[in-house]
Amino acid sequence: MNWHYEENKLKLHILHSLARSQRALARIIESMADVSEIPAASAERVAEQIDAISRYQKQLAVKLTGIRIRKFRRGHPGALWLNRTLLSAEKRSGKRESGK
Repeated sequence: MNWHYEENKLKLHILHSLARSQRALARIIESMADVSEIPAASAERVAEQIDAISRYQKQLAVKLTGIRIRKFRRGHPGALWLNRTLLSAEKRSGKRESGK
């Protein structure tokens, strides 16, 4: 067999395992939500552990696939950046219309 085929087969197997593990973590969270008598400290500790496992799995998936998984960030865009050379040429030629 081809080495690349074996490598891809191994990566796919690991990704399937990660997906199975994520489903198991989701079941743990659902089970915790069903039980209303869990002390807050225990719930926080389990949540921290699940977060750590999820971050580890994310990094492993990124290393295997080579695709960065980024968090979506909300916010306001920064100030408009213009090339000063182009801005100066526009002012010199008088093409810029004020107020419109």
